[in-house]
Amino acid sequence: MTDDAVRVLAQEGLRHIEQAILMLLEANPQGLRNAQIAEALGLRSSIRDGQRNYLTYSVLGGLLTRGEVVQNRATKFFTKAV
Repeated sequence: MTDDAVRVLAQEGLRHIEQAILMLLEANPQGLRNAQIAEALGLRSSIRDGQRNYLTYSVLGGLLTRGEVVQNRATKFFTKAV
């Protein structure tokens, strides 16, 4: 498999995770925290230095940057942007 093919595969995977997060937030208009999203999608993780659920948090960061989701900083709930 070429480097380009591997990159395309990874980007397709990312798009699927983004779509799953957006669908989950649409079904939960009250919002969800990152840990709830990770749990619902079966993507919970933890690494030695204490970071938890970093994959979903990173994907949410991209969605935030593009304005597809918003986060209430006080409650840490993510919702789908209107």
